Amino acid sequence: MGVYFYKQQEDKMKIIYFTTASEKEDFNSFQENWTSSLNSFIQNLHNRLIRSLAITHEVEVISIRPFSRRYCKLKKLPASTTSEGKITWHYLAIKRSKLFRYHSAKKQAKKILGKMNLKDCVVLTDTLNPYLLMASKKLAKKFDLPIIGICNNSPSGITNTRRSYTLLLHLLADNLSGYITLTSGLNELFNKYNRANLTFEGIVENKFKKQDVSEYGKYAFFFGNLEEKFGVNELIKAFIEYDKKDINLVIAGYHGSSDKINKLIKNHSNIKYLGMIPNDLALSLENGSLFNINPRPYSEDYDRYLIPWDVLDYLNSNSLTVSVRNSKLKNYFEEDVIWLNSNEKEDFITGFNKALSIKGDEREQMIKKATINVNKLYSMEVVNRKVILFLKQFLKQRD
Repeated sequence: MGVYFYKQQEDKMKIIYFTTASEKEDFNSFQENWTSSLNSFIQNLHNRLIRSLAITHEVEVISIRPFSRRYCKLKKLPASTTSEGKITWHYLAIKRSKLFRYHSAKKQAKKILGKMNLKDCVVLTDTLNPYLLMASKKLAKKFDLPIIGICNNSPSGITNTRRSYTLLLHLLADNLSGYITLTSGLNELFNKYNRANLTFEGIVENKFKKQDVSEYGKYAFFFGNLEEKFGVNELIKAFIEYDKKDINLVIAGYHGSSDKINKLIKNHSNIKYLGMIPNDLALSLENGSLFNINPRPYSEDYDRYLIPWDVLDYLNSNSLTVSVRNSKLKNYFEEDVIWLNSNEKEDFITGFNKALSIKGDEREQMIKKATINVNKLYSMEVVNRKVILFLKQFLKQRD
C-alpha cells in the first residue's frame, strides 16, 4: 500500500516546457514558409527531449515559434493547441509587428498557465532566446515555480549576433533554479552559483518515416551546420581531390550560403547539395550511406561548449561514422568511430579510405556495436530516466 501511494505521488509531477520548437510535422510545414533555413538541430534537441519526458509524464509545451518579416512568408502565426500523447503543444499567436510581440506572448502564456493545476510543476526553458527566457522567468516567478534552463550552446557561439545579445542572455540565464546542459563546459558557463545540474550529450531518434534515397546511389553523407567555420568547405575540397567518380557526396544542413557552396562544387556532378531537409529524410540518408561524416574542426571552445549532434545520429544509423575528434565522444565511442585528428584534406582522405576498406562482418559488427553503445547512453528511454530522476530529486530538495 505504501509503495503504491509513493508511486502515485511521484507521477503527479508535471513539466511546463518553454521552447521555440514544434511537433515534428508542424515544424516541417512551418519550415516550408521560410526562405532561409531554420535551425533544425535546436528543433530536434527540444522536440526529442519533450517526447522523452512524455514517455512517463505530462508535458505542457509553451511554444514561441521563430518569426521574421524578412524571411517568413506568413503574415502572422495564429494561436493553436494540439495534443500528442502526454504532450500538449500550446502555440502562441505571433504578429508581424515586433512592438508588442514579447508582451503578447507573455500575456498568452500567463493565461494558459492560469488555467492549469500548478501543484508539483517544474518549468524547463530554452536559454538561447531572450524573449522566451524573459517570459518563462517572469511567469515562473509569478506562479512560484522552479525553473530549469536547457543549455545547448554558448550565447557567444550563436551566428550573426552582437555582444549585447550575448550579455543579455548571460544576464537572463544567470539566476535560474538549475541547469540541464550538453557539456560540463556549458554548466560552468551558465551555472555560476553551482545550482542543481545535469549534463548529458544528446538524444537519439529511433522513430522516423523511412524515405527512399536510392536516387543518390553509393554515397557518403554529411548533415549539419553549413557555415564555413564548421568545416564543410574543407570536406568538399577533400572529396574533390579524392576523385572517386563511383561515389557521391551528399551534403545537407542549415545556415549555408548556397552560392558559396555551389561555387565550390562547380561541375562536380558527384557532389549533391540538398540545403535544409526534413529530419526524416536526413535520418534515412544517414542509414543508407556508405559512411557519414562530421567535418567540424577541433578547437578548445568547440570541445568545451558544443557536441556534434550529427555524430550521435550517425552512430545510431546503419552505417559507419567518420569524424574529426571530440574529446567527450571519443572517450565514449573510441572504437565505434573512424576518428580524424583534424579536418585537413589528408586526414579526410585517410578517413574515406579506411571507411571503404571496412567490409562484410567487420563492418556489420562495428555498426551494431556503435548502435548498442549510443542507445545505452542516449536513447529516449535512458534520457527520460536521467532527467526525471534529476527533476524529482530537485523538487524533493526544494521542499
